[in-house]
Amino acid sequence: MSTRAARVAVALVAAVITVGAGGAFADAGDITTYTDPAGNVSTPLDIAAGPDGNLWFTSLRNNRIGRITTAGVITTFTDPAGNVDSPNGITTGPDGAVWFTSVANNRIGRITTDGVITTFAAPPGGMVDGPFEITAGPDGNLWFTSGFNDRIGRITTGGVITTFGVPAGNVARPFGIAAGPDGNIWFTNFRNDFIGRITPAGVITTFPDPAGNVHATTGIAAGPDGNLWFTSTEPPGRVGRITTDGVITTFLDPDCNLSCPDKITAGPDGNLWFTSQQSDWIGRITTEGVITTFTDPAGNVDGPLGIAAGPDTNMWFTNTINDRIGRIATTGPSPGPPPAPPEPVVVAPRFTG
Repeated sequence: MSTRAARVAVALVAAVITVGAGGAFADAGDITTYTDPAGNVSTPLDIAAGPDGNLWFTSLRNNRIGRITTAGVITTFTDPAGNVDSPNGITTGPDGAVWFTSVANNRIGRITTDGVITTFAAPPGGMVDGPFEITAGPDGNLWFTSGFNDRIGRITTGGVITTFGVPAGNVARPFGIAAGPDGNIWFTNFRNDFIGRITPAGVITTFPDPAGNVHATTGIAAGPDGNLWFTSTEPPGRVGRITTDGVITTFLDPDCNLSCPDKITAGPDGNLWFTSQQSDWIGRITTEGVITTFTDPAGNVDGPLGIAAGPDTNMWFTNTINDRIGRIATTGPSPGPPPAPPEPVVVAPRFTG
C-alpha cells in the first residue's frame, strides 16, 4: 500500500471509532425537548419524579395529569369524575402514588402509576383556597400551600385535610413548599418576602431577610448542603439560601434582567437547578453560590417553569408556552459503560500506477 493510501485508511478508521464511541453522549447543559403527538399537553406547570421511574407533570389548561418516560414517551390521564380543575403542584407521596393540587376547585388529587385518579375536597368553611404547591412531609403526610387564604395545609394519605394559619399575619400568598432536613416543612411567601417554616404539629415561624434582598419568592427546595434554597423572582433575580436556623444569604444572578428565576430543586450532581420562565433558560447554582445558565440552541425552551431530577441523572422541566417537556443533562452521560464502538470497516482506495 502506498503512503497516501495508508493515511486514508487510518483516517477512515479514526472517523468510524469516533462516531461509534461518542455519538450517544450528552454534555452537561445539553437540552432536549419532547412533544405529545396526541396534543394532550396544554400549559404544563409542575413536574416530579414518580415512584415508577417516570416523570409526572400537571397540564393546567386541559385538566390532565401527564407522564413522560425517560425516553420521552408522553401519556396523559383525565379524571372521569371531572374533579380535576387547573392542576398545579405535583409530588410523589409516601404511599407509592403521585399527589397534586387542583387550584380552581380547591381539591387535592391522587393518581396511581396506572393512571387512576381520586380527589379529596377540603372540609367546609373555606379552609383551602387556591392550593398551589405540594410536597411529601417527614411525617408520612402531604403538605401544601393554600395561596389565596394564607394557610398551610396537610393531607393524610387517606385524604383527611387540616390547615394551619398564623395569628401574627406573617404568611402572605404562600407558594412553594418543601420538606427540610430538620424534620420541618419550609415554604415561600410571594407577597411579604418572608421564608416560612411549619412543624409537623402545625407551628409556623417566618424569617425575613435583614439585607432586604428577598422579593416575591416562589420556588423552594432542600439542598445537598443541609440548607433550603429558594428563588426570589423580582428583578434583579436572586437565588437564596436559608439555614434551618433562619439565616438568609442571597446570590445575584448576573444574567437575569427580567422576572426570574422561578422553580428550584436539587440535582444529582450536588448542585441546585432552577428555571427562568421569562428568560427561557435553565440555571444551575453551586452550594457556594456560583450561577451558570443554559439556553437551547434549537429554540425549543419556551416558558420553563417546573423542574425535577429524573432517575436518569438528568433534570426534567416543563415549558408552559410551547407545551413541551424538556430534559437537560447535568454531568454528562448516564452511569454505565459506553456502548462498544462498531468494528471499523475500511475499504482501501484503489490506486493505479
